[in-house]
Amino acid sequence: MLGDPLGADARCYGVSDVSGTRGGPDNVRYVGPVLDDPNWAKGRPWTLPSGGHPVLLVAMSTTFQDQIDCLQRVIDAVATLPSRGIVTAGTALDPTTLYARANTIIESAAPHSEVLKQACVVVTHGGHGTVVRALAAGVPLVVMPHGRDQADNAVRVTTRNAGVSINRNAQPATIAAAVRRILDDPRYRQAAKKLGRSIRRDAASGALVTELETASVVSQRPAPNRGDASVFGCGDE
Repeated sequence: MLGDPLGADARCYGVSDVSGTRGGPDNVRYVGPVLDDPNWAKGRPWTLPSGGHPVLLVAMSTTFQDQIDCLQRVIDAVATLPSRGIVTAGTALDPTTLYARANTIIESAAPHSEVLKQACVVVTHGGHGTVVRALAAGVPLVVMPHGRDQADNAVRVTTRNAGVSINRNAQPATIAAAVRRILDDPRYRQAAKKLGRSIRRDAASGALVTELETASVVSQRPAPNRGDASVFGCGDE
């Protein structure tokens, strides 16, 4: 969110259909998502395990949220499924702390925009960036919230039938069952594709550029007595 949170002006870089409303205060506008891969993942080489089984993308936070044990349980779950898993450990973790299985490959980073073209399911902590990119690609999710905004994101996914949410402490059998549930029911993918159309529409609208240009003009005006305008993030990866 960009602007003065105390009332002057604010612009939310999110997706109205995912956030649950197109309304809101007069000083808040939804201007669409940022779908670009982060610079540290853009163009990185990556591979998939061989074979023709469905591709699962496993992506937790790019910041440390005590997710190593959760990631390992997801990897162990993927090992029980007829699937191919690619795990992006993120910049906060050493990938060598995770034990890969025969049908998984662990990368420190990969361009999700490319991986999602082949993925059937995303298993994630539910950070805003990962959720929106997955839905933009029409890929349903298994969300395992760790904190921050992630439980809210999980509710937004599940209420639109674009995925399921399970506890971050779920054991491999429960995780595998959640993945199978999505793979076996095409309605999850249909719902994710419907949301994806809205997300891509918002991203292509040009509203973000327009609002940023307006914000630039506003920022050149004298600041109010209570201090300068502030810049706030909209969620982690």
